[in-house]
Amino acid sequence: MKRLTGTHVYSHVKCPRLAALDLHLDRSERRPMSPWDEFAARRGREFEAQFVATLPAVRPQHPERDFAAGLAATLLLLRDGVPWIHQAVLQHGDRLGLPDLLRRIPGASALGEHHYEVLDVKTSGRARADQILQVVFYSRLLAELQGRLPEHGALVLKDGREERFAIADFAALGAGVEDALRRLQQDPQQARPFLQHHCESCHWHDHCLPAMTAADDLSLVQGMSRGARAILESVGCRTVAELADFAPEGARARGNLDPTLLRRLRKAAQARLLGRPLVESRPRSQPLAPAVLVHLLTDPFADRVLLIGLLSPATADGAFGYVCPPDRDAEWRAFQRLLAEVPDAAALLHFGSALPQWYEEQAFVREADLGMSVRFVDLQRRLRGAALYPGPVQVLADFVRHGLGRDPHRFGHAGAAAMWVDQPDGEQRLAEKARGDLADLAALTQQILGAQPASDGLVVDA
Repeated sequence: MKRLTGTHVYSHVKCPRLAALDLHLDRSERRPMSPWDEFAARRGREFEAQFVATLPAVRPQHPERDFAAGLAATLLLLRDGVPWIHQAVLQHGDRLGLPDLLRRIPGASALGEHHYEVLDVKTSGRARADQILQVVFYSRLLAELQGRLPEHGALVLKDGREERFAIADFAALGAGVEDALRRLQQDPQQARPFLQHHCESCHWHDHCLPAMTAADDLSLVQGMSRGARAILESVGCRTVAELADFAPEGARARGNLDPTLLRRLRKAAQARLLGRPLVESRPRSQPLAPAVLVHLLTDPFADRVLLIGLLSPATADGAFGYVCPPDRDAEWRAFQRLLAEVPDAAALLHFGSALPQWYEEQAFVREADLGMSVRFVDLQRRLRGAALYPGPVQVLADFVRHGLGRDPHRFGHAGAAAMWVDQPDGEQRLAEKARGDLADLAALTQQILGAQPASDGLVVDA
């Protein structure tokens, strides 16, 4: 039986099924890492190495994956009171931890007049629950070795800032995750797969998706939650096909699900069976014309805009333009230059929060006029409300796949954009990706937002 590790804790917060498969299946069965996954992992290792290089950190010496020897070497360093320990090995019972850093602080423990606390180095810009609970897991292991639980843990974020937190605030939750992982050690089927937006990037995606498809699992329906799935299954509605025809009489028969929610879930099930979006019959938003489409390709790790793309007007035959700012300081001027010929009355269509967040940050730094932001129109929100799709939709790739029936990655994966920058054909690949994304957004605007409501007559009110 595999040991419980910090990676399992990290995985469980994201998806219990991910943790269950990590605990029971061999690594060889995972989907191979993509080039951009490897690129991101290498960046993470390099960032950690750069940070650790600034510290007088000592690494316990032991043969690779000989964790017993690693624990013994770590214990020697703990007792010697070295200021920093890099890649310590913490082991107790069925738990194994490899924290990035241990820092010596004053305070009596089984080690003497000092003890240690845990720091993990992350490439994110803010602390997340999965990262915090990973540090809590390491801290609970460390407590077994030094005879006291450290009062604090910390995350070192990509800007070098240390995000410190009290272990006691998360200790109960951390213990609960460990208990859940032990149950999964015994029975992995306690964690059923559930389709969610980050499944595509998971190394078990090719294992879970075929199983969910074969079972006609309710999580394949747009808008489904784990709670709604459990309620529907409890009243005998267990598959997408059954949901498409589900017409209960009364609140008890529908498990007290909100009737409006049930109607949307049922229509989304019908959309999946039909294999196409069903446009909603509801009050339409104000017309989008005249409008242009603005799209950003970014490098989240470096907080950089790699390309700003424009489609003017926002139609399939609109003129495509773009600019690739050479650095962060050039982004604002590049944006102004690209939009210089756009009429002041034109709406600026975009997808998601990237553009307005970037614009707000830029305008604040430069004390620029925020008036342009009132012209921003988020297509993500409009598209989600305008139709029910054959599958869950959240990111642009979902809408392209389920709204247009196109391969959203035919011009490359958005996650690979940062990897292209230093390649000889990097600008060309960025431009092709931006042009493809803008063409998809124009098609979604026309085919979903400009379409007439569906008249299939399939939906019966609850």
